[in-house]
Amino acid sequence: MKIMPTVALLAAFAAGTAYADCAIPDATVQVPDGATATKEEMLTAHKAVVAYDAAVKAYSDCLAQDLTDKIAAGADKTKLPVQYAKLNDAQVEKVQQLADKFNTELKAFKAAQPTG
Repeated sequence: MKIMPTVALLAAFAAGTAYADCAIPDATVQVPDGATATKEEMLTAHKAVVAYDAAVKAYSDCLAQDLTDKIAAGADKTKLPVQYAKLNDAQVEKVQQLADKFNTELKAFKAAQPTG
């Protein structure tokens, strides 16, 4: 009975390292409260969002190349693309949520600026 948990643990470890060549982008981008943020804070946040978007694009490209390489090496052409699509979609969803949050705060920032 002790063998089964060990096998499950090894399988989980192997699955976790299957995509080790593609580093998941760091999603710790801070978006300030637009109603109280300074112009510099908003510019810094904008640059961070753009950089994160570029990192997600690089991650997507890496996954695509890794998938192509693994299929060429004989990997499962049916299951592997679905797994890679899920990995990619998760990161694309995160960057979209971040962009939406930034845009909401940007509107608040613009609304808080004095009219002139």
